[in-house]
Amino acid sequence: MRVVVVDDEAPARDELIYLLNQHSGLEVVGEADDAQCALQVLRKERPDVVFLDIAMPGGDGMEVARQLARLTDPPLVVFATAYHQHALKAFTVNAVDYLLKPFSKERVAETIEKLRRLVNQDQSNNLLRQKIAVHDNDLIKLLDPSDIVYAGRQGRDVVIKTDNSCYTANHTLQSLEQRLANRRFFRPHHGYLVNVDKIEKIEPAFQGYQLVMKDNESSRVPVSRSGMKEIRRLLDI
Repeated sequence: MRVVVVDDEAPARDELIYLLNQHSGLEVVGEADDAQCALQVLRKERPDVVFLDIAMPGGDGMEVARQLARLTDPPLVVFATAYHQHALKAFTVNAVDYLLKPFSKERVAETIEKLRRLVNQDQSNNLLRQKIAVHDNDLIKLLDPSDIVYAGRQGRDVVIKTDNSCYTANHTLQSLEQRLANRRFFRPHHGYLVNVDKIEKIEPAFQGYQLVMKDNESSRVPVSRSGMKEIRRLLDI
């Protein structure tokens, strides 16, 4: 579990880091002493958890938490502060816990146990969401994105082609593109989404170009004018 600690008071920051370091499987990967520095460190390190003070120079911890909530994969937030009056407000920004100074060993341990449960649950959910569900007769198969050659519209359906098989998916191409946003996929045509690693070559076709894919059929995928323009830009050709 990767952690960042944010507090403008060095003694409080050091005390909390000391208590956190008593727990195995937890690594403090960064620290900050004001709101602006906190956002820079958090965007760079992308931790699982941030322990966040509220009253700091350059903006308070509540505003930092609000900005973090806009990220695609925000860290879990634990407020660590001397001010109990902010406790109710803290949970309006989905804080996991609220630690009051001075920190006690037992209270920090309770928070870490809660964080472990949440991080483990989130990691399991993320692993499952990395799979793509497709229909195979009465079965539902879970595909690894790396096994997908391309996805394309076929009538009202979206089909997903692997090296040796073709499946129907419940996804739209747009939702698939969003699910595969961090993978090596490219939209060469409004009706297709291809795995870049499965492209063998680009060849001329009637009124344009098409991609020849690395599957058992050497499938051809059309490329639109805008798609070809983007390919040329990306490949410097």
